[in-house]
Formats: sequence, C-alpha cells, structure tokens
Amino acid sequence: MQTSKTRKILDRNHDVAGPPRKGAMLVLICVMLFAFVATVALSVDVAYMHLVKSELRSATDAAAKAAAENLARTQNPSSALQRGQEIARLNMVANRGLELRASDFEMGRSDVGNDGKFRFSIAGSPINSVRVRGTRTNSSTGGSVSLFFGRVFNTSTFQPEETATATYIERDVVLVVDRSGSMLDFNKFRDLKLAISVFNSVLNSSPVIERVGLASYSSDATEDVPLTDNLSLIDAAMQRMSADGFTNISGGIDAGGNIMQRGRSRAFVERTMIVLTDGMENRGRRAIRAAEDQAALGVVIHTITFGRDADRRAMRDVAAIGKGRSFHADNGTQLEAVFREIALTLSSILTE
Repeated sequence: MQTSKTRKILDRNHDVAGPPRKGAMLVLICVMLFAFVATVALSVDVAYMHLVKSELRSATDAAAKAAAENLARTQNPSSALQRGQEIARLNMVANRGLELRASDFEMGRSDVGNDGKFRFSIAGSPINSVRVRGTRTNSSTGGSVSLFFGRVFNTSTFQPEETATATYIERDVVLVVDRSGSMLDFNKFRDLKLAISVFNSVLNSSPVIERVGLASYSSDATEDVPLTDNLSLIDAAMQRMSADGFTNISGGIDAGGNIMQRGRSRAFVERTMIVLTDGMENRGRRAIRAAEDQAALGVVIHTITFGRDADRRAMRDVAAIGKGRSFHADNGTQLEAVFREIALTLSSILTE
C-alpha cells in the first residue's frame, strides 16, 4: 500500500514535470522538411547551371568553328561573322538560340609557342583563327539565365561566359602505307584502298585545300605521289599498287620524309605524316630512328596499326616521338573510321 508520504512525493514530481509537450516533434519535422526542400531546390539549380554552361560551351565552339571554316573558304571576315552568328542561333542555350554580336567575334592568327600551346593574336597575319566570346549575362543580347529556385537563396539568375578559338591551319600530309605480303591476308589491302578513298573524300569536302603525298613500303620503299591538291592521283596510285615482300617501316618513313621536304616551307604550313602497318618491322633500321629524324624537322607523325599481328607497342612509340596519335583498327570498317577521324581533325581545330 502507498503511504501518505509516498503519495505526496509522487504528486510533487508530477507538478514539476509540467503539462505534456505535444507539439515539439511537429516543429522538428517542419524544420527538417524545410531543409530537405531547400537542398532539393539547390540541387536542381546547380544541375541546371551545369547543363547551361555545357550548352553555352558547345554553342560557342560551334560558332567559332563555323566562322573559321567560312573565313578559310571566303577570306571574307564579314561573311565569316555572319556564318558564326547563324550557327550560334541554331544551338540552344537555356531553351533559346545563342545570340552573338559582332563584338563577340575577333579574327587574328594562332601560332604554336615553345610550350606547344597555341597563342592567339589579333594583330597576327595571315589570319587563320576566329575567337568567339559566348555569354548569357545581363548585358548580352540573350540576357542572363533565370534559375528555378534562386530567389530562395537571394540569387535569381545565372550569368555564364565561355570563350572558344577555332583555327584553320594549312597542312602538307604524307600517307605512308604498308604494301608487304601480309596485307593480302583477310583482304586488308583492299580495305586499305577503300579507307584511303574515304580519307580523300573527307579532305575534298573541307574548305581548306590540303596537299597530300603518298609513299609505300614492303622490303623496299617508294615515293609514289608527290604532294598534290589533286587527291584523285592518290586514289589512282593506290589502285595500281600491289602487295608483296617484307616490312621495312623505317624505309617508308624515310621515303615519306623525302616527299615532305619537297613541299611548302614549314614556316607557313604544318607537316603531318600518317604511317600504317599491319605487321612487325623486319627490314631496315628501327622505325623509331626514322621517326626521330622526321620529328627533328617538325613533322607530326600519326600511326595506324591494322590487324591482330601489328606491332602496336612499337607504333605507339613512333607516334609519341612524332607528337602524334596512335590508332588501331581490327577490320576494314574500323580502318575507314580511323582515316575519317584523322581527316576531320586535320583542317579545323579548337585551340582555346
């Protein structure tokens, strides 16, 4: 039984506890819900800002490339400006085409510095580059970009800016192809002829006129076509060519270098050599030695290995020495894609 003393103690404790706090949990839930909604709102706006910045970058790049292409073809800055503006409008940034003013375009020259990076100069000549400043700011034609929930954070707009420079560079290109006996396996020689035809077709569609030469090698090496802007001569020489013998890659590089040295001055053009093989070198000196000679003369060397028996490691070394890229193709379809990719990168490049 409870004594009277015990009851008094219990009554005292009850009085100290006070009335029940029924709304405390509801307040906590509301605070957490507000924080959750704010976090979601911030995430949505941040993701949207990244998307818009990416769209602006793509639109600015496209405008610069289009203007540079037109400039190379027409040598008319006004025409290049108009073309760049047209292409910019076709690219959506925050659900509207990018509007660029004439003052957003600068035309000049880009040259490679000692560090290998391009430097753009408005005063440079002859003109080979277009620099474009793409903006969606309060002062731009398109205005700033409205955010979905920015007002919650006292920031209602986003003002991205991007700059891109596109450069067209004249190039002398020499193809050095493998005509050893192994190229007859699996119709690889036929695939090579088709791939080079694709390469020439892509170059012919470019507004910049490239000069292309052809050298080939097996046990020996030959200078088949001097540098020419008539690319049908390259196709014709490939159709006449037959395959047999061993693999003298260095001889092919040397022959390609001889063709290159009879081309235009490297003070005015870039020099590019594309070396293809389907096997391993077994005649002549090492290919890397020949690559070193060409690299010393300012020739950029890209390499292509074709088929499972090609020495991919050695050709990667050759490309590294020549400051070029190394490609591999397992079949004819892939080989065409490689030659198409190289051809597309020869004329127009984004340098900034």
